[in-house]
Amino acid sequence: RRIKDTYRSVKAGLSWSLPNSRVKDLVAYCVSRLNNRRTSALNSKLSPRVLFTGTKPNYKKEFSLSFGDYVELYNGTTNTSAERSVGGIALYPLGNSTGSWQFWCFASKSYVRRSTWTKMVTTDVIQRTMSALALEDPVQSLADTVAEAEIAEADDAENENVPDLVDHDDADSDSEDEDDEEESATGDAVPSRQSARIAAGIRPPERLTLATKIDRAMALATKVREDANEGTVNAVRVELIQLFSEMEALLPVKSVTTSAEILNAIMIVVEKFLASGEHDKWKGRLVADGRSQDRDLYPDKASPTLAIHSLFTVLAFYAGLIGYLMSKVDIKGAFVQTPMTGPPVYLRLNKKIASQVVHIYPEYKDFLQPDGSMLTQMLKAMYGCVQASSLWFALLTKVLLAHGYVASQTDRCVMRRESGGLIFCILIYVDDLLIFASKAETERIRKFLTEAFTTITMSVDNTISYLGMQLLWKDRFFIVDMDFYVRQLLKDWMHLPVKANPGTRNLFKIDEKSELLAVKPRELFHSTVARILYLAKRVRADIITVVSFLCTRVTKATEEDQAKLESLLGYLKRTMTRKLYLHAMTSRQLLAFIDAAFALHFFDSKSHTGVIITMGGVVIYISSRKQKCIAKSPTEAELVGLTDNLGLVELFHEF
Repeated sequence: RRIKDTYRSVKAGLSWSLPNSRVKDLVAYCVSRLNNRRTSALNSKLSPRVLFTGTKPNYKKEFSLSFGDYVELYNGTTNTSAERSVGGIALYPLGNSTGSWQFWCFASKSYVRRSTWTKMVTTDVIQRTMSALALEDPVQSLADTVAEAEIAEADDAENENVPDLVDHDDADSDSEDEDDEEESATGDAVPSRQSARIAAGIRPPERLTLATKIDRAMALATKVREDANEGTVNAVRVELIQLFSEMEALLPVKSVTTSAEILNAIMIVVEKFLASGEHDKWKGRLVADGRSQDRDLYPDKASPTLAIHSLFTVLAFYAGLIGYLMSKVDIKGAFVQTPMTGPPVYLRLNKKIASQVVHIYPEYKDFLQPDGSMLTQMLKAMYGCVQASSLWFALLTKVLLAHGYVASQTDRCVMRRESGGLIFCILIYVDDLLIFASKAETERIRKFLTEAFTTITMSVDNTISYLGMQLLWKDRFFIVDMDFYVRQLLKDWMHLPVKANPGTRNLFKIDEKSELLAVKPRELFHSTVARILYLAKRVRADIITVVSFLCTRVTKATEEDQAKLESLLGYLKRTMTRKLYLHAMTSRQLLAFIDAAFALHFFDSKSHTGVIITMGGVVIYISSRKQKCIAKSPTEAELVGLTDNLGLVELFHEF
């Protein structure tokens, strides 16, 4: 509708009658203009063209003409008395890097493209000439129109597998000499946007017609939806079978006392991917809504998780050692293998979840409540309960301690065991275990974990996906990358230009006159900064300072802060494949570098601390953060940085 409205408006403004052969050119002009305008359907302030190509249009050239303007075009230099310019009509911009336009040349009666021209006044002579062309131009038959559309579609289908374009050289070259060549030597016989193959009259195969392509696309979309639906239903049923049969975590009951603690159940289904971006599986998880639980009844509800710097220290330690295998263990239904303690807690399954339970276990139909829901008693710790994580960690560490492993004094999630001069290590992150051990010890671990938890998945390889990172163990070094995570992070920001640096000189300066972001843009700003912080704390320490500052602005972000965030995203776009390399330690020497920038934060005059810790020449910890108190001098700022991080250095020394 918008194209039609624009078409009618431009056509009504012409001072001459529009020939039928120029209709398609006017449509191309309208489309190009609409693509350069932002619409209410877009969340950003950028036009569809900028979002798609990532480059801004050449405003000085593309918007200097309108459809139907009379221009004089350069026609070459000769030693004769022939005119060096010819008249033409502006049709539409080509959208390339040189800002060229497509023109209709009066002299050759053909399309030409030029990057230079001179705009003239449209006189009565030009108006009569164009109106005469309209009278001479026959109306194209419907059959010819359909045939032309099918051929053009087939030509597009043949070329749809070409590599992605970087610059807009498809419509024009950067050479003005090439741009100034005429496209055809004879009138309308060969439209400007058809290939030579189409112009020669070669018909496409029937399988490449538009209708067939649409059918195939619809069939593919339907198959994707069906696979997703089948995957989610199967994931739900697998989870319910695990809870009711394999783990015996839930027991249906017909009624409970009025004072009983009843939590609502929530079924979550997600598609899981490996760190490489490959599909892993559909995962269903029945969780309890523990928000209604009284926290005061569970004082010991917290459980630790593996610190990232502990992981990097272990990787650097084992990088240069031989005789060890790297393996990963995933314990199926970890929490629901942990017996509940204390007063009984009940879980209410809503009508949809209860119907799936009855589908699997028809004998449970008698336990349905009048509203279709189902009450169950939690015999095992369910995900979502405030005490579940603490109970699980206690159970897992009890098993490991029973088989000779000892927890590190500085990180309880690092378990070690010495045997025959070798040091074996197990890293714990909830139910995911990363293990470095000999072949015999790896097999021993597999056996006692299987005995304790029945179902585990163990993978032994030099490449393992762990905590969203891809770990590749090569000769005397580890490569840690999060390429898939970065691609997902930048998916909605690829239109931004690349930047050479993550921040600018005015990073810490705040313009108080800059407007605050609206609610939704501020929420997007907050979530994007949080996602980048997750990346920076793991493999991208080069952006940690910029991210640290942006974290202080998430609750009061302004247009200026948004520009700083986009600059950082542009840098990530330029370095999206950068990885972290952890080489083998050359010694056990621990070095810590701590420095502070005095009164760097202009708004409140607080200083900023940077920390780098190395062990054996390998960087294992980097941080950059704002100090919590105001220092009165640079010396005091450095003392504050030292006292704040001296305990961390001591922890690494004891590790």
